[in-house]
Parts: sequence; structure tokens; C-alpha cells
Amino acid sequence: MNEIERIRELDDDVFEEFKVYFSKTSASEFVKEFPTTSILLNMFYTSGTFIKSSIYDNCESDNYYGVKILYRSLIEHYLRFQFLFVNWGLTKSDKFATDYLEYNAAREVLDLIKAKVTEQQLYQSNFKIEHWDMFLKDHPDFKNKSRKEVEIETQKVTFNNIIRFLNEEFKKGNKEMSRFLGELIIDYSNLSSYVHGGMTSYREMISHDNLVKREKEYNRIAGLSFQLSNSIKLFSLIMYVQTDREKFSQHYHNLDKILKQINEK
Repeated sequence: MNEIERIRELDDDVFEEFKVYFSKTSASEFVKEFPTTSILLNMFYTSGTFIKSSIYDNCESDNYYGVKILYRSLIEHYLRFQFLFVNWGLTKSDKFATDYLEYNAAREVLDLIKAKVTEQQLYQSNFKIEHWDMFLKDHPDFKNKSRKEVEIETQKVTFNNIIRFLNEEFKKGNKEMSRFLGELIIDYSNLSSYVHGGMTSYREMISHDNLVKREKEYNRIAGLSFQLSNSIKLFSLIMYVQTDREKFSQHYHNLDKILKQINEK
């Protein structure tokens, strides 16, 4: 059995455990107390799982470039989940998740409108929106928010600010997470070249013209992808245990045991 096959088998074990406990979440106290937070958890489960599975597929099809781009995306999804996890732990409130969803939805609308304005300016150079707040007031995603308010609030959840926040929180006592965060950020930064067509990505691809070299990197990234995606599930169980200990504590221990096997060769 090769390493990717071993990782897939462990991933199947995770999925079997997930199927058992996920069916209990909808009737949990956690969902009743923190409905919006639970929606975000489900979003991160889904995105992390799809990206991780695509990484495995691309490792097996020897798509070096695709693996690198997907892994960078998974790092960001994982760290955004950690942002949710830490903030929920600090506040034990649904407000952070509610604000996160509302302001990010509004920001995406704002960015799309700006893109359309830029497109229009290709044909009509003087085109602009004179009164943004009047223009946006009837949009359902704005809910009486001003353009300035949306831009200020969403600045707090830019990826760079998320990194700063997590770094400050982890430095207060979680040295292992602080170290791991540093490693992820180095990877994330290096992988930027693959996303944006930088020269470093081409040079690295040329240097990995040997299949043995590529397989070593595939094994590394597949293992990390297993950890990141399934840690979202594990940390989510920590949250559910706070309100529903009897329902979820054994599932947490079962999942933790599976995840630790990734480092057993």
C-alpha cells in the first residue's frame, strides 16, 4: 500500500465516525444555542472535505500544480475555521458567526459591484456611482449597513488580520498551535506563486522533474491535508461537547485516535 492509499483509508475511518455523530448534531443543544455558528461549522466541514478530496485525486494523477493551488486554498479555509473556533471560545456567543456571515456577504456584493463599475469604465471612462449608500440601501445583504461600515468591519476578517489575531491568541499559551501556524503561513506564502503565476512555481516544477521527488511532496501535502480538513471536525466536536458532553465526547476521542494514526508509519 502506498502512502496516499493509507491516508485515504484513515480518511474513510474518519468519515464513518463522522456519519455517526453528525446525525446527532441537528437535535443538539449546541445548534439550539448557537444556530449561526453551527451553520458556519457545516460550511467549513463541506469546503474542507471537498478540497482535501481533490488534493488526494490530484496527487494520484500527478497534477503537481493543481495540488499546490488546492493546498493553499485549504490552508486558508482551515485558518478561517480556527478564527471562528477561537472567537467562539472567547465569547461563547452566536454574535461573531452572525456578523461574520452578514458582513462577508455584504462585502462580496460590494466587490462585485466595484468590478462591474470597472468593467463599465472600459467603455465609459467617467462612469461612477455617486451615492453608494442610496444605491445599496435596498440590497438584502446590506440590511441598513453603510458602505463605510461594511468596509471597516470586513477589514477585520481579511486573511492578514486573521493571521495576526490567531498569532496573538496562540502566543498566550498554545505554543504548539503557534508553531504550527508559523509553518502554515510559510507554506501559504510560498504557494502564492502557484496561484498568481509567479516564477518560483515554474522553477520548483522544473526542479521536481523526478517522480520520486514529486511523490515525496505529494505524501507530505496529502498528510497535512488530512490533518487540516479533519481537524475542523475534531475542533468542532470540542465545541459540541461544551453543551452536549454525553452525546459527543466519545466521538471526540474516537476521532482523535484516528487522526493520531497519520503519524504512524
